[in-house]
Amino acid sequence: MKLLPLPCVLFTFSIFLLALSCQQQQNKQEEQTEGTSLSLVITDSIRIDYPGLLDLMDVDPSRERVLLYDRQRGIILLTDFDGNHLLSLDKQGDEKGSYGLYLWSTAKIKEDDRIFLISQKGFFEFDARGELAYHMAFQDEVPFFSGRAAADAELIEHEGIFFQKGLVAWGEYNKTQDEYYDQFQLLVKFDPKKRTAERIIHLEAESPFRSSGKAFEILDMSPTFTVLDDKLLVIAGTDPHLNVYDIHPPHQLLERNPIAYPNYRIGQGTERAEADPKSITVDQSAGRTHTLKAFGDHLLATVSRGFDVADRERYKAISSREENSSFMESIAGKYEPALFLMDHHGENIQQLPLPQSLDYVQFLVREGELWWLSRLNADKEEDFVKIYKVEITETE
Repeated sequence: MKLLPLPCVLFTFSIFLLALSCQQQQNKQEEQTEGTSLSLVITDSIRIDYPGLLDLMDVDPSRERVLLYDRQRGIILLTDFDGNHLLSLDKQGDEKGSYGLYLWSTAKIKEDDRIFLISQKGFFEFDARGELAYHMAFQDEVPFFSGRAAADAELIEHEGIFFQKGLVAWGEYNKTQDEYYDQFQLLVKFDPKKRTAERIIHLEAESPFRSSGKAFEILDMSPTFTVLDDKLLVIAGTDPHLNVYDIHPPHQLLERNPIAYPNYRIGQGTERAEADPKSITVDQSAGRTHTLKAFGDHLLATVSRGFDVADRERYKAISSREENSSFMESIAGKYEPALFLMDHHGENIQQLPLPQSLDYVQFLVREGELWWLSRLNADKEEDFVKIYKVEITETE
């Protein structure tokens, strides 16, 4: 048997040790990953007595303020962390000093307990007594954005510009035409200095909404988004892709990354010949991202995965309200929304158990903290609402 020269032996042995070390390190990392999981832990709560349903608008941890909205009465409520009512702002209407019939944004807490908001009448700020501090009307007439009565998405500020979901339901084209999806835009940016509202961010050509040739309802394209540094991160409706845009004009697409939600079922749309151009409904069988938040080195997303094949077929066969009610009762609790943790590119997802007490849509990241509205508020039996402070912790 011919022996290898000593240098070759030493080199081969070094490669072996290096490979062994890498394998041991990989096994160690896998063991740590398998042995460590993340979970949500409620660390504090705020009880606010109020006879009605409330939405969460804003939280200011440093000044201990909470801003909520009664969508049924049109009342904006400011409280402290002890639940004391500091201001009840009822400025919905056409009278002088009112913001009009509909909000176009969640309101925001400013210094000295001032409240900033945007409506179809422009930009408003109210002082700590609820009196109008200033109002700036839009420079030009702007389209009527759908879904704003409930202020159902967070208003996010970046360098004095405010970003919000901004869907327009009707226009020159309808959902059975290619042009409808080509011109469809997802967000609106508000510039108080210029007094403008500009629609931005089209559907991507690769998205199923533009590439499948099917018809989709407006709610199936409704986006969720967040701002991270100088980027807009957008997920369009039922399409499980993270689209990353430059936040500065012309808002160039920087990345489009698939999100591997487990057991996710994308919206299939409707054959255009069968679609009703005048109706606005929603495909409840499709998966969708409800909320997207930047949280430190990660993104948090609440997601419904969509119905399985059997339930989707049952859902499609529904022909009456009675059948729909019966079907929804039969799947109650089967498709609960989940919370997913991912990196800034939509990768490395880990599913986190979402406590029943937490609303799967209404939560905020403020000063590095998570603040969550109670889901139990939707099934209110008591005249109060709770806001929870939540931490993400490692568990063995």
